[in-house]
Amino acid sequence: MRTLEQERAKFAYEKIKLIKDRDFKEEYARYVKSAPALILTNGLGNTLAYYRSKRNKAYDELYNHIKEWLERRGFCKGDVLEWIMNTDSLRVFQATREVLALLNWMTKFAKAELEED
Repeated sequence: MRTLEQERAKFAYEKIKLIKDRDFKEEYARYVKSAPALILTNGLGNTLAYYRSKRNKAYDELYNHIKEWLERRGFCKGDVLEWIMNTDSLRVFQATREVLALLNWMTKFAKAELEED
């Protein structure tokens, strides 16, 4: 049986591997690294809404990876922004902590796998 931390690491590594050969990998790496600060400053909902508004491949992928993780962890199904607007603040806080923990791993793997030396 794997720990939650191992599950986060595995998920993050798999997602980073998917981006490794894409033409927007450097842009994605920058967005992953800046995501925790955006979330802490603006909140999870505002950050995800910002990603959706940008309509570019790197933002779309990061949004989808976060959404997939929240679904996998049982926080929401379907539209994550709608879920954030309609759930209680404690549950959104728990989801925010979970996303920040995931982004910790994603940042490490993005630095290792997506950035040029």
